[in-house]
Amino acid sequence: MAQRQTRMERAAEGRFPYWVALLDEKCTGANHEKIREFCRVNALTLSRFGAAVVWDKEWYQVFRFGRLEDADRFMREFGGERMHPSERGKGKRWARWRKGSYRP
Repeated sequence: MAQRQTRMERAAEGRFPYWVALLDEKCTGANHEKIREFCRVNALTLSRFGAAVVWDKEWYQVFRFGRLEDADRFMREFGGERMHPSERGKGKRWARWRKGSYRP
């Protein structure tokens, strides 16, 4: 079954251009609540819509932020890697992270 973006997800993508990919195992269980609470308490501009991508047979959760400072603060607290929106897969391979393909 194909994954389709809703109109709201596409609109949110433009308002949240700073992406951080965090290993999926660091986002589950008690860590999930810790991440959500940290973002709420610090008033980070976190999108409601996230994504999951795979790179090198490991799954990552993608957190989208509206401000660069918020993405940096999140990375200082939880780790993760910067991901550019253009590195996300397209079509049938929508979940593939084409890591390192973005060139400014």
